[in-house]
Amino acid sequence: MKFKLEEYQQQAVAGVLANLARARRGYVEDGEKSAVGLTAPTGAGKTVIATAVLEGIYRGTPERPANPRTTVLWLTDDRSLNAQTIGKILQASGGSIDVSRIRFLSEIDEPTLEPGFIYFVHIQALQKNSTLHAIRPDGSRNDRRTFGAWDMIANTVRERGEDILVIWDEAHRGSGTTKTDRKTIARTIVNGGLTNIGTVQPAAPVVLGISATPDRFYSAMMAADRTMRLVEVPAGDVRESGLLKDRILLRNIAEDQAADSTMLALAVEDLKASNDAWRAHHEATGDQIVEPLLVLQVPPKVTDRRLAEILDVIASTWPELTDYAIAHAFGEPHGPKQVGDKTIRYLPPEAIAADDRARVVLFKSALTTGWDCPRAEVLVSFQGKDSYTEIAQLIGRLVRTPLAKRIEAGADRLNEVVAYLPGFKTEHVIRVVNALTEDETVKIDVLIAPEVCTRASDVPADIFELLDTLPSYMRPKATFSSRTAQLMRLAATLNEHGFVQNGSAKARSWIVDQMRAADRQREYEIDQKVNDILALTVGTTVVGYGAAIMLAEGKHQVATSERDLDGYYNKAVRLLPDGSAAWYYNDLCDRGYDDIDAAVRVAAMADLGFRSIIEENAAALISKWREQHRAEVSRTQRAIRELIEPLWHSGASSLIPTTVEARDVYPAATERVVGRHSESIAVYPHHLYVIPGGKKNAGLFPVDTSRSSWERKVLEVELAAGSLVAWYRNPSSGRNALAVPYKFGDQNLLMHPDFMFWHDDGDGEYVMDIVDPHQHNQTDAGPKWGALARYAQDHADRVRRCLAVIEIGGGLRALDLTADRIDELLANATDQALIENLFETDGMDY
Repeated sequence: MKFKLEEYQQQAVAGVLANLARARRGYVEDGEKSAVGLTAPTGAGKTVIATAVLEGIYRGTPERPANPRTTVLWLTDDRSLNAQTIGKILQASGGSIDVSRIRFLSEIDEPTLEPGFIYFVHIQALQKNSTLHAIRPDGSRNDRRTFGAWDMIANTVRERGEDILVIWDEAHRGSGTTKTDRKTIARTIVNGGLTNIGTVQPAAPVVLGISATPDRFYSAMMAADRTMRLVEVPAGDVRESGLLKDRILLRNIAEDQAADSTMLALAVEDLKASNDAWRAHHEATGDQIVEPLLVLQVPPKVTDRRLAEILDVIASTWPELTDYAIAHAFGEPHGPKQVGDKTIRYLPPEAIAADDRARVVLFKSALTTGWDCPRAEVLVSFQGKDSYTEIAQLIGRLVRTPLAKRIEAGADRLNEVVAYLPGFKTEHVIRVVNALTEDETVKIDVLIAPEVCTRASDVPADIFELLDTLPSYMRPKATFSSRTAQLMRLAATLNEHGFVQNGSAKARSWIVDQMRAADRQREYEIDQKVNDILALTVGTTVVGYGAAIMLAEGKHQVATSERDLDGYYNKAVRLLPDGSAAWYYNDLCDRGYDDIDAAVRVAAMADLGFRSIIEENAAALISKWREQHRAEVSRTQRAIRELIEPLWHSGASSLIPTTVEARDVYPAATERVVGRHSESIAVYPHHLYVIPGGKKNAGLFPVDTSRSSWERKVLEVELAAGSLVAWYRNPSSGRNALAVPYKFGDQNLLMHPDFMFWHDDGDGEYVMDIVDPHQHNQTDAGPKWGALARYAQDHADRVRRCLAVIEIGGGLRALDLTADRIDELLANATDQALIENLFETDGMDY
């Protein structure tokens, strides 16, 4: 894979491969028909996961041998999705999937689909009057084809059923949910039966359904009496990975205003600001340049006069944009669109993401299928108020992060989607919010009427410095299949930033030296294994009929064929981590071994479990470099620290130490949805970030405490303290939040306490209090507060007071989390009643 998979993606790939292996085995042994469902929310990288699955099938994994004879039939319901999906697969695989083995079904005319090939077909290509049929519905023959599409699929299933996999993309579409539902083309391919041209189709033995909403697919497969196995990617894992933008900002105008051109100009200014921010990020980090895009939805019957007005606004707001930077993706007819003296080029939806020169794209439909464009960061819709569902679907296509990671270095704007909805009054914006938040596939904060709060000028700079250096924890940005792979990434990164010269070469040399040493220590054992591999012992038993059943037996040796020796070596490449098999093979050849002897020796070492030895030594070098360079790295700028420090820990722990990043700005909603209306969110003084001067509620910070009266009471109490200097509403995720690790069952999770308050302690020092009003009816309340207690005690130099707050009998009780052994008491408080009892006996009135 060219892409480094997130931990949840690796788990999904392993789960899908394991279930596909079970499904194939069930078909071979019992004729069982199976379906495997891969369900993941928007932005999870379903195609990337599927690509890794294909690599696992064709190239094998350390746990599973390859099956290069597998034929894949990939079904979609949109022609444009096929080309886009193929492009994503080739990009993600980085060449490990052979492009010459990917074809469209329409390109072949053979009795069966070939082993080892991936065929794409959209269901419209198999409609009743399609030219892909050899026999037409009226019984006449198509002179252009010998074998029709239905024939090729059916023959492959009948002849090689154990080696064909049907992948059904967007499997919730057209799946039906009961046996009596109308049979679609896709369902006929999957479940078999009478085709639309009168032939009989056998059911596909194994189906992999890919969907963000699996319920319909699941019901359809159960109705077809298939064995169903699901692999689910939790939405929370995707959000924590940074693959999704953090926030969706919805901007509209007052009820009695109409200013489409003004809103469009604001959107173009927003695009310019995003453009400048991406360039600044590129210069600061070296990350690739992102060319942000504005997508502009015009009414279905837009006039040329209105289009001319739109182009004039864009040109006057951003004069540097060329005519080529503006394109359209209107439906038929395709091709250039003449508007006055300007020509707008045509850009197919599936080509938008790759065309960096396009900066504004006009369209009429919702464009919810056939495209995917993470660099689209600004949306303007001039559609009517009844289009709220389309708007929500469209926004769902814009939520992926362009660089497949959260931008951490003080660039909140680069983690957002901004939607300008000039024709939408408050009630219609609320419908968009509801459509977004009710969609289980989109898990992002939605901010209504947002204000970008800036650092409060009256808060001492020392407070922001204390926040910026506050110890916290994070999930590693990168996960590795082995400690050796982690070592090589660390070596390259240390080399790039000047801490270790020739880092990659030194790491490889270290691994090879350790393999040499282990080879010498276990030389006799390895030599024995080499002999076993080079020569097979073939036993012969002679069996006679009658009374004497076994007449004689004997054994003799034969040389192992070179083809089988290659198989041993290829297995070693899979078993030994990263490139260590090839490194040691080359070292052996340099020391005089011939090719076969070197390959067999590497195979013997892999078979004897040398992977663990290599991994232990890779971890040892990581630890050595950490001790040598940790202090020096800690003194560099944050962007470099964030690249290196996680590599000290990745693999050893699923949660690693870091520090909170004090952001420059804090986007906050100023309104919230209440039923079918919206209302203003309460604002509070003394926050680190405030609404800028010149705006309503300037100098204050909005906090939605409507869902918890406890939070409101806590704020009222804490803000009344005379020694208070400033406070911070801790976000629920991201690098700007204080995150504390806790263990719940076998999971390593993060909790985010609600509030931090800084006080003047009277001696010129600022001290911090943590107060966490939290519902205690959840089963993980005890472990969360126990972890927070350990955090407060471990960082007593930072934390003066740390309180957990709950409501009992109409009053608030607080538990001092800095008290001795309080974490042990919380560990025993395993339900709501026990927690309340602990607060009564060991707590205090708040």
